[in-house]
Amino acid sequence: MFIWLGAGRARRYHIGPPACWLDQAANAGLPVPAGAVLLDTFFRFSLSSGLAQANGHGVAIADPELWHNTLHLSAHLPRFRRPVAVYAAAGAEPAAALPTAIRGAVEFNDPLAAARAIEAVWSSAAENESLRRDALIVETVAATTAGMATTIVGAPDDQITLSATPDTPFALPQLSGRGRPAPDQPPYARRLQQLLRGARRTFGPGAWRIAWADDGQICWLCLLYTSPSPRDRTRSRMPSSA
Repeated sequence: MFIWLGAGRARRYHIGPPACWLDQAANAGLPVPAGAVLLDTFFRFSLSSGLAQANGHGVAIADPELWHNTLHLSAHLPRFRRPVAVYAAAGAEPAAALPTAIRGAVEFNDPLAAARAIEAVWSSAAENESLRRDALIVETVAATTAGMATTIVGAPDDQITLSATPDTPFALPQLSGRGRPAPDQPPYARRLQQLLRGARRTFGPGAWRIAWADDGQICWLCLLYTSPSPRDRTRSRMPSSA
């Protein structure tokens, strides 16, 4: 009833691109936070067993404690060590955009918080009963630096935006082959260069946008989706720190 990210099985279940790509990234060995896709199968099971009720306007979980115990003890979803972000993962139809974030940081080990977040995912498609109700659940990162990156295979630079300074994007030279990051780059930038090189190798041609977070030791790939159009790749000054 769920797929753990990195199992490499998301494509088999026709899960939408953002969640499928995250599964592929983790399976390829890229640093992806712990996470899972709670499959549409569990939504259907919850309805048929009375754990959840649909009323045409949304989905409600009447007993969060019972639902939560079923999720972990019967469906065997592992417990998360950190708060999570919960997203509505689109189905097999075209869905190359970033999935809709239902909530920010959710304490998924709290039955009520978990139930309310999943209710929101399941209710987001209430008007289209044929749409899959897969939910993407990803642990948050205790980031010291985070942002967005656009990378295109063969371009000289990647375009970077830091969450702390979104109005001042900058260009970061691409690493190719066995090249090493320049020692004068900030540590997070060196790790990010390596992460983006790995993403290009894994996903190949395309304009890929990547949400990343660096915790001071590892630069994590948090979400990946296609860019609607190539960004201006004019080099701008690289910040000395973040």
